[in-house]
Amino acid sequence: MNQFVLAFPIPVPASEIFKLTDTVSVLPEAKSLLVPGCSVSFKVARNGAAAGLSDIFKEHRDISGEEASAIDSHKSLLFLLGTLKNTDDLRMVNTAILKLLSAGAAGVYMQHSGTAWTADAFREELGDGEFPMDPWINFVENADTLYTLGLEVFNSPDLCIAKGALSENALRDVLAVAADSIFSGEVSSKSGTEIDAGESVAFVLRSEIKNPFPKDSPEYNRQGIMRLIRK
Repeated sequence: MNQFVLAFPIPVPASEIFKLTDTVSVLPEAKSLLVPGCSVSFKVARNGAAAGLSDIFKEHRDISGEEASAIDSHKSLLFLLGTLKNTDDLRMVNTAILKLLSAGAAGVYMQHSGTAWTADAFREELGDGEFPMDPWINFVENADTLYTLGLEVFNSPDLCIAKGALSENALRDVLAVAADSIFSGEVSSKSGTEIDAGESVAFVLRSEIKNPFPKDSPEYNRQGIMRLIRK
């Protein structure tokens, strides 16, 4: 199983205690962390502040001046590392992220996919938690194909789909539904598997021969890439 890395800009220096709840704090020397309500154990690392951090968040989506100021005024970075075995683990880690944001973290950067969410944006994207993978998936594209980015952390291949047949938002929804179905074990990631995208729309998975990322690239997924072809 592949390890995820979550980075949180927090308002206290790395040499000071970060209070997570009334009963749980992250000490400067902490190497592990258990968050109340989450059975996934995290490895911990703490680093000093990073200059211009809001630029990374701006690359992912528009943020307000107030949000940018909160990110750039952070005093240190708190890193949580762990693995996800199933959807229950994912929901619990999302709950842990929400606790860190409520404790004062200005946002979360997800290294595996390059997604960066301010506190409010993460809450909005997660919504009611019906689709717990949504904040964890990024999307990249070339002239004719839309790809997911970050699914290796779920021990799954990344997915791609031809542009043009549906709107980009609809294509992202199809890829997200397929990713969720594979990770939850509802369907296999093998070539030939049918994916029900709802509204009487179905796709078939086929192995993608061409990978847009070189093997030494952080975006490269060792599980490969599967293409969704509309039936």
